[in-house]
Amino acid sequence: MSIRILSALLIIDLFTFGVHPAKAEPINAPNTVAVVGQTAITVRDISYRLKTEQAYENFAVTGEVALISLINDAIEQEIASLNGVVATREEIEALRKYSEEHTKAPEILKKVKMGFGDDSASYERLFLSPKIINRKLRQFYSRSPEIHKSERESIEKAYSLVSSGKPFQQTAEQLGLQFKTFEVGTQHTSSAQGTDGSLDASLIPLLEKLSPGEICRSIVEDDYAYKVIRLKERKDKQYQVETITVHKKQFDEWFKKETEKIKIEILDSEFKKSIQIRYPNLRWTPNLSP
Repeated sequence: MSIRILSALLIIDLFTFGVHPAKAEPINAPNTVAVVGQTAITVRDISYRLKTEQAYENFAVTGEVALISLINDAIEQEIASLNGVVATREEIEALRKYSEEHTKAPEILKKVKMGFGDDSASYERLFLSPKIINRKLRQFYSRSPEIHKSERESIEKAYSLVSSGKPFQQTAEQLGLQFKTFEVGTQHTSSAQGTDGSLDASLIPLLEKLSPGEICRSIVEDDYAYKVIRLKERKDKQYQVETITVHKKQFDEWFKKETEKIKIEILDSEFKKSIQIRYPNLRWTPNLSP
């Protein structure tokens, strides 16, 4: 860590309490260490992240690791903004209240909040908001019709074919899709085609409405795939099912491509050199601006 950064961290530790920044620092703010898109990361931010890690007794975390963590959060924030995903005031307040009322580690949360002193804006920006953005960005991705357009078109073709009478297995083979048969019920057994146990709990209410031989009237979607489902047989509380599945693209693949759109600068030369040498495999290290 550079002498300039270390000195600034020591000064910030002396003056943390009573500071009330209204929002994130502008990208040309003094003591800016890195800039991710339109998000500035300052020495003060690094100080807060180190204190948060210490609240969790992660005393070995260095300034470089704290900066990497902040850059990762900023990348998520920038990608979320590009896609219209935000953490609203209502969501932040709800998370603050929920954390205070339901935390299983009240002493840790107390230490985290003490690390921010009176700087509630930074507590929200650096501790609460990233948790909301992380969840909402994944929800946006998993249910985006535009991102999963080709997968949706594939399952619609499959649905059309089986609805016209073509057998599920032949349809799947023709389109190069996944076909499975399995049983769902109180005593779950599978056929030779394989199982999809993750579907059991969610499938039963749907299957109860179907007659043997009937195809579910709509394509079934979850966070990871599209499915066409047919009830083959029902015996007591056991349901024999066949499905055609189209898996959605992996979040990490999409996130990597989105990251490439964002300009990432580390302005402190010693931080930048240290991160490039010690952490060359970070997904964004090769994209650092010179």
